[in-house]
Amino acid sequence: FRLSLLSWTMEKVFEELQASETKRVLEETREHYHVIQKFVILGDLDGLLEEFSDWLTASKPLPSHLLRFMTHLVLFFRSLGLALKEEVCVDVLKAYVSLLIRDQQTELVASYVSQLPAELATAQYAAFLETVNQPELRPRCLQLATDAGLDVAAITKLVVETVRERDETEFTHHSQTLETATTKEDLRKIDVIDWLLFDPAHRAESLKQSNAIMRKFLALQKHDAAKAVFSKVPEDSMREIYCQWTGVGQTTAPAEDENAIREHLCIRAYLEAHEAFTDWFSHSSSAPQKPAPAPRSKLLIYINMSICVCVCQSSLAAWSARLDVLTEDVKERIYNVLLFVDGGWMIDNRQDSEQDSERSHQMAALRSLCLPRLSFLLLSVLQNSSRHQEALRLADIISSDQHRLYQVFSKEELRRFLQKLRESSLALLDRGVDPLGYELQP
Repeated sequence: FRLSLLSWTMEKVFEELQASETKRVLEETREHYHVIQKFVILGDLDGLLEEFSDWLTASKPLPSHLLRFMTHLVLFFRSLGLALKEEVCVDVLKAYVSLLIRDQQTELVASYVSQLPAELATAQYAAFLETVNQPELRPRCLQLATDAGLDVAAITKLVVETVRERDETEFTHHSQTLETATTKEDLRKIDVIDWLLFDPAHRAESLKQSNAIMRKFLALQKHDAAKAVFSKVPEDSMREIYCQWTGVGQTTAPAEDENAIREHLCIRAYLEAHEAFTDWFSHSSSAPQKPAPAPRSKLLIYINMSICVCVCQSSLAAWSARLDVLTEDVKERIYNVLLFVDGGWMIDNRQDSEQDSERSHQMAALRSLCLPRLSFLLLSVLQNSSRHQEALRLADIISSDQHRLYQVFSKEELRRFLQKLRESSLALLDRGVDPLGYELQP
């Protein structure tokens, strides 16, 4: 019997164990660690990885200690230069990375992600960063990625793009009823920009991504959300971008960067114009109210009311002076958008940049959404301030072939605009001047 045992091969030993009629022996042959021992002893790495693949696809999740052991075994075999089924190795590593993310093992994720193929590593670490909600942990996560040799620039860009593109809402015409309050998903888009702000070398990318997020917010009239994104972009971003390129001997920045800077300035001009209108509207709606006249028969009450009237008149004069200042401010800021320098608002200066059809479409859509809206707001301001002659001059600017703003108006918008201008002409006629505000000729 002893001689027959010595003549058995390893394969024969395991075959006999699996053919055993003893329940305990059979159960142990199926135990995960014993299965691993069997394939290691037999030197059958392909068979071992096939088992790993079956375990990963089973409905019952693997114990965390087992998954960790499988991962380190795969990494050990790799270090020996052994030929392995790469697809299964990647699946094992991905499963362990998911476990680390689930258990919030922040310090370990980067080192294991770095063992994945480069493109997959970028996607996996970007998915991990999406789960990091504590601002104080973010610099540490990026430092760990750098130490592990990961492409931090590609990772942070992917994080922002993933969050930004998650919302499938299309650009919507401003005449439709919209919910403009900032939602929880909007806050995620605002917050995600932080990933691009830790390294000054990523300022150009942060500008492009923040512009893309703000374009969507402006289309939906979510001005508060757009302002929140704008405020996140460091004020020295444009100077930093130019310094980076001059530092490597370039006389000008790439077309994509220059266009991103110009777009950022366009958005700033629009937000300033909208804020100026909000200030004007708030002030114009809070005019001091004149007290009701008191009966003259009650002398004391009459005297007190007369004093109140004087105070009210003083307040009204101050209110009117402030309203004039705000009217001039909103007029100037809206014209800054309507007559934006060097080609127009949301129009690139450099045409030699790489084509981005989605961005081009969104910028053209914003011109059609925002420019008519601002024109109507300015018209409303001028008419409510009884500046009807100035309101009529707005028609000259919109119809001008130099700026061609009429091209961004729909036929219905032009019809409504002309109807509003007719109101100003009638108001001027009531003053005894011609429909354009000039003195009538005898």
